[in-house]
Amino acid sequence: MKNAFKTTAFTLLIISVLMACKKKADAPLDFTIDEQNLTECPQGANCSFLYADNAAMIGNNLTLTKGQYRIFWVRSQGDGRTYWLYMQAPMLGDKFLLSDADVKAGKVKYVSYCAACYGIDYKAIGGTVKGIKIAKTDSSPEKWLIEARVGIGAEGATEPVSTVVLKQYYLAAVE
Repeated sequence: MKNAFKTTAFTLLIISVLMACKKKADAPLDFTIDEQNLTECPQGANCSFLYADNAAMIGNNLTLTKGQYRIFWVRSQGDGRTYWLYMQAPMLGDKFLLSDADVKAGKVKYVSYCAACYGIDYKAIGGTVKGIKIAKTDSSPEKWLIEARVGIGAEGATEPVSTVVLKQYYLAAVE
């Protein structure tokens, strides 16, 4: 009887370990983005919303190179300052979600240039980014709808001094 109990207990233990080690499939992304109330470029500024396939972000000044990601970026230039917000998304699928942990891990980068500003270097310190590929029609180019809320702060900050909020269509950059 003791052997039967030991064998059963050992078998259950092995099954439990194997089930715990089994790779869990990624949960499907279940969200939508309302196509209403798109972000407008600030008055007097010029903005571009672009993306590049098979790209990667290198360094703090964000040189784009060939890579395994889809990189989205917004550039806003006006009133003597320019900022860029870069977002690194996976190439696979037609939806993606970058979590707060992803932003903190550097998958979202903020770069600002202002000749008259006094050099505090801000970066993306938290937030979320969602993206959905928009179905292509015969007359329209491929595009993505991106919705982002990203906190901007100084290196080491836990609270943002500003938040970039945007919802806009992104078109493929011309190579």
